[in-house]
Amino acid sequence: QDTTPELFILHPDSVAPQAIGAPGTHLLSVSSKGELAVLTGATSIAHGLFTGTLATLSPGASPRPLLEGVREADWSPDGASLAIIRDLGGGRDRLEFPVGTTLHEINGYLSNPRVSRDGRRVAFAEHLFPWDDRGRVKVVDMARRVTDLTGDLWGIEGMAWSADDTQIAFSGSEATKPGGVGYEPRLVPAS
Repeated sequence: QDTTPELFILHPDSVAPQAIGAPGTHLLSVSSKGELAVLTGATSIAHGLFTGTLATLSPGASPRPLLEGVREADWSPDGASLAIIRDLGGGRDRLEFPVGTTLHEINGYLSNPRVSRDGRRVAFAEHLFPWDDRGRVKVVDMARRVTDLTGDLWGIEGMAWSADDTQIAFSGSEATKPGGVGYEPRLVPAS
């Protein structure tokens, strides 16, 4: 099975979607200015997780490479900076916001970085074992204070801030259910 991502755009007046970037381009986030944060040369490492070169891309232009060894990213509300998850190798991950400023680092892996609408905090999932969905939802502020928002969950997927920055929405599971893991939409207070 081919796991090479491809990115397409469909204009309202088009009959068929048009490719954006070369095969191996994986969308991470869209800024408030319409700029895309993508991975180029993205390779699959586990269920829905990719690694590659972080680049910015405007429709109709070529990707502008920024950093190697990035897995995920999210734009700040003003579209001026990015929160990223950088793979440091050796089973160690770093959350940076803005790029170059370390907010949190662990042995294990981090996922789903989402910058709050006020730009002062980043929500994320922390996983102790590489490529295992089990983990906790956390938030970190610009002073590097990390707050656990959940206990241990069997699985975590996706994440978003509420419109007023008071809650975090995600899909998660507390325990296995007959037939597999049952992910359900959840909301937790963001503090």
